[in-house]
Amino acid sequence: MSSSFETIIESIISDAPSGEVQDVVKDLTTIAGDQAEEAIIEAMTHYNVKNLIPIEVKGKPVIISEYNKKGSKFFDPVRSILFSVDHLNRTGVDVEDCDQKHTTEQRGLYEELDKYMSKNFTGNVAYAVYAKDDPDEVAIFIASTRYSPGNFWNGHWRSSYTYNMNSQALKGTVDIDVHYFEDGNVSFKFSKDVEHNAASSAVVSIKNLENEVENEMSASFSNLNEKEFKLLRRRLPVTRSKINWGKGIGTYRLGKDSAENQLK
Repeated sequence: MSSSFETIIESIISDAPSGEVQDVVKDLTTIAGDQAEEAIIEAMTHYNVKNLIPIEVKGKPVIISEYNKKGSKFFDPVRSILFSVDHLNRTGVDVEDCDQKHTTEQRGLYEELDKYMSKNFTGNVAYAVYAKDDPDEVAIFIASTRYSPGNFWNGHWRSSYTYNMNSQALKGTVDIDVHYFEDGNVSFKFSKDVEHNAASSAVVSIKNLENEVENEMSASFSNLNEKEFKLLRRRLPVTRSKINWGKGIGTYRLGKDSAENQLK
């Protein structure tokens, strides 16, 4: 299979909203046939890791990343289990026990994160705390998805942080994707790098940073509605006077022409 073909498959899948990527995969399989299977699986593997897609493992979601990968499998330090991933169906398979588990500090951080998530996020929620190569650092991941294809919209919030428990430095990125496709196609993507250099409590700092992100987005939407959209249209017609629709459209040239044509 040519590398250009694989590149095209990768590009199409990487641009798909998380709530619709499985439909995209089905269409690609129909169009390209079995020859695309290997390229699709590889692209979906990259997609699930990059976008913090929760994988269902024994009834609970687990975020997969480079930090909880062991060989060709992944592990969940909360339940000390090792599993393979069916990337097309987003499920864990071949589940077995393992010796990977949180340290006391990591467990405490995970429990604080659990309280934060239960109070502030809705939809399908997943979160994780994983050890990094530096023993003082941990990776913190947050993912929340709400898929409503029947109402023509899907949304995905994901945050990734690195927290140094020694220096208390916290830095990360918040990414938000929303796709609305009823009678149109509107895609909203937002990404912001955040940091706090004196985060005595990582979760409290995450809460404050994400509240700031949410407030910034709200202000951006308000500006878009009140200013930017209005610049896309003429404030007044060429007569420089507002049309009084209450008097009836028939008093205007457009209405007169329409009425005359109907009488002919």
